[in-house]
This record gives sequence, structure tokens and C-alpha cells, in this order.
Amino acid sequence: MNTWEDNLFGFALKKDWLRIGSLVPTRPNDPIDRLFGDDKTDNIAASWEILADEYRIPTMAEFHAFDTEARTTTRIPIDSRSIEKGLIKQKINQSERLRALMKKGVQGDAALYNYVINDGARLADNVITRTKVCKNELLATGKVTIKENNLDLTIDYGVPADQVQYTLDLTQDADVASQIQAIIDAAKDKGVTLDGIVTSTKVLRKLATNKYLQTAINGVYAQGQFLSQSQVENFFSTWFGINTVITNDERYAIDGGVDEYLRPIRTKHRYFPENKITFFATNPGGKLGTGLWGDAPEADVAKFFGNAQSAGVSPYVYITQWAEKDPAVLWTKASALFIPVLYDPYSLFIATVEGDELKNVTVTPMDGEAEPYGSKKVKTYQSGITAVGDKIVGNLTLVQGGLADSGPLAGDGYFMALHFGNIDPAATSVKVGLDPSAGTGLVELDPTDYDAVFKVADKDSQKLKIVTTAGTIKETQTFDLSSLTLTPGGA
Repeated sequence: MNTWEDNLFGFALKKDWLRIGSLVPTRPNDPIDRLFGDDKTDNIAASWEILADEYRIPTMAEFHAFDTEARTTTRIPIDSRSIEKGLIKQKINQSERLRALMKKGVQGDAALYNYVINDGARLADNVITRTKVCKNELLATGKVTIKENNLDLTIDYGVPADQVQYTLDLTQDADVASQIQAIIDAAKDKGVTLDGIVTSTKVLRKLATNKYLQTAINGVYAQGQFLSQSQVENFFSTWFGINTVITNDERYAIDGGVDEYLRPIRTKHRYFPENKITFFATNPGGKLGTGLWGDAPEADVAKFFGNAQSAGVSPYVYITQWAEKDPAVLWTKASALFIPVLYDPYSLFIATVEGDELKNVTVTPMDGEAEPYGSKKVKTYQSGITAVGDKIVGNLTLVQGGLADSGPLAGDGYFMALHFGNIDPAATSVKVGLDPSAGTGLVELDPTDYDAVFKVADKDSQKLKIVTTAGTIKETQTFDLSSLTLTPGGA
């Protein structure tokens, strides 16, 4: 049975923090970690300076006469003040958490101990997630921005402006090969041989529908035949020498606190933008850069904390526990000093896919005084309805008898009345519905008001689905309903 460090309730043993072995930053299934490995250093600024000096294109030294002074070389400027702001940390009120667990029936030191360890592991994983965001932003923009917790900092890696401003037209009739070849040629003019790309599955699918590529790969009679991903990847390899094609569709969530019902709000974001293609050139080891990790301040000052328990995790993330007497609080915190380093700023050529994006439709509650179908006022059967990220939250009250005498809105049930806005002017069709539906499927929105009412049969399995179409372009939005609160009683 586990015991607490120094018999202090809530403090995990140092040796157990070290056992959190699953938190090594190099995640084998993460596509970007193949390009940016991770390295721990005692001096993060000095290490960055050394790595930044190792440009892939050699700089020529000059001949000198025996009696002349050698020319002084220049070094890459490093802003150590910016590096020191790369501190990532997150903490949890461990005493509050333990009290809540005990009130819910979790008893015994062993069970509570595991919760403490799991909390520390989760905090460390959240820290590592932020480092992944940094790596992907660097790939997609050539910069890293830190705009949180009173920081407003942009780290510019010196990628030339002309290398981040490319645009690509990937519509069906566009000459895609010529556009890509222009980027390849521009890189070669700078002494760079591009050997890989990072993009999204959505971009690869657009390439697969391009008539020019279909003809180039399968012949003139193959137009309209959807290309497989392997065919697209082989095209990049055969035509341009790009042998690494990485699709990164992974997502992370931002903590938005809790809503009025004390449910956590999580807003999901993509690590790598959906409309970007980054062309890159790796070094002989197949890397673009390094994720540099240094010691967090806690590693130096932990001894000044009363009852501080700390241990390196992986050893990149540092976990600290400490107690405060007034008010009496036990904290668990994970922290790390991190900055990604790009070996060569000339190794990135970044393009934005333009001309085929449709605006996202916004979802808001219908006017509470409205009486759709001439039945009950909206405010009598729904309240607090709002879209938070990809979720619909709020309260629905049971309507006895339904909102109509027949059809999908008849009979007792929970009804959700929504208004859809921000419709793209180019849209030729906007269809909405719950999936799976009760038989109606997706229905076309009435352009006179863009309102719709839905009968929620199973909030845990049904999703709100919006499909916007403009010619051959189709965008789909999906919203989770599981966070809705259903109140019986009858409106």
C-alpha cells in the first residue's frame, strides 16, 4: 500500500513521480515529432545559439595574405529574454480535489494516492500539448506566438517573407503542378532541396479531385476519377522529389472554464491549419529542428517551498507539490521551459490554399418570444442554449404533446429551436439536421429566416449537422449535443 511522503496527506512520493514514464515528449505517433525531436539542456539560450549557427548552406571563408587579420564572422542574434518567457506551467488545487473525491465516496489512501499521481500526469501532459502547438505553429507560419497570461510575444525565426506568402489554387481545373514547381524552383535558387510537405487530409483530397493531376497520373480519359492518397504521394515523389508527405489532422482543446451549469468548456483547435501546405527541407538526419527543454525555475527554487515534493518527469516536465497555510491549500504543478529551434530558416516554404473556403455557419438560439408552428413560445422549452466550440450546451424542458399535431415534431419530447447565421454569400445550399435523424435527414434551410426546430431523441448519440455547398465545394460542421441538460416536467 502506498504511503504519503513524510506522512503528509496528499504529497506523493518522489520516486513515484519518476515512474510516470509515458510522458516522454517524443510521441511515436505524432507526425511533427519526426521533424522536431526533443532535447534537454542546462543552458537553453546557449544551445539555441549553437544550433542556429549550424546553417545548412555553408558560408565561405576568404583567402588572406599571411600578414593580414582574419575577418570576423557574424553570429545569429538570439533574444534570451524571449527564450526565458517560454515557461509553460499549470497547477491544480489538490486539496480541493481530494475533498471532492472523498465526498463522492473515494476512500482509502491507495485510491486517493492514485488520483494524485494521475492528476500530476495529466498536468504534465497538458504542458507537453502546449509544446506541440508551438512546433506546429512554427511549421505553419515561421513564427511562434505567446499571447496568454499577460504575455504578448512573437518569436520570429527569420524565415524570409517571400517564403511564407505563397498561395495555391487547388480547384479542379487549376494547373497544380506548375504552382508546386514554382515553389520547388524558388527553393533551389536559394540552395535548398525540398524533400517533404506537411498539410491536412482536406488539402490532399482537393489534390485528388484536380483534373490536371488526374490526367497527369492516369491519362486524359481519367478525368473525374478520384485519386488515392498513395497516387498523390507518388506524384509528389516522382515529379518533385518530395518523398515525405505528412498529414496532420490532430486536435487539442483549450480550457474555457465552466458554463452556467458548472460543466467544463473545451474549445477544440487543430494543431496544423487545414488550409496550409508547408514544404520543407530536412537535414541529413531527417530533422528540421529541435524542441529545446530547459530547467523550469521550480528546479532551482523548490528548496525554498515549504514541504515541496518535486521530480523531473521524462525529465522534461518538472512536477512540484507544496502547501500553503493560510488559506490551507495543497497545490500540484507541472512546469517546463521550452522553445522550438529551427535549424535553417531557409528550409521552410509555406503556402496557403485559397479560393475554396466557405464561411462557418454560426448557431444561436431562436428568439425566445417566437412561436414556431404557432405552438409554444421558445422560451418555455429551452434556456441558455449556445454553441461553445463544437458543442451545443444549455437546458431543454420536456414538451408534452409536442409542437405539431403530426410529423417529426409531434408527441412528447425535447425540442431545440435554433437560428443559423453568417451564411456564406457564395453558398447555393445550406442543409441542417440531427444525425442520426428520426427519418427526415438533412433539410434545406428557409432563406427567409434561417430558423429550424429539432426534436432531440438521444442527446448522447445525435449530432447537429450543417452542410454548406457552393458548386463543387462542400463544408460540413458537426456539433455535439451530449452536454445538453434535459429537464422533465413538461412545458
